[in-house]
Amino acid sequence: MFYQFFEIVGSEKPIYQSKPEGFLVYEEIIGELMDYEEIAYLEIIQDGVKVYEPLYVREGD
Repeated sequence: MFYQFFEIVGSEKPIYQSKPEGFLVYEEIIGELMDYEEIAYLEIIQDGVKVYEPLYVREGD
């Protein structure tokens, strides 16, 4: 799932240009998504357009 900038503007979550260690994208999540918290966004250029992919960590970590 990718967001466009207007969908995340105003969010207090940080935006990263490279994925920090320990953060997961949706495809890397093992188990139930509800066990994870969306904490940031990863900026990606897709077909010449900037889009933002949510980054997750397991709740309680």
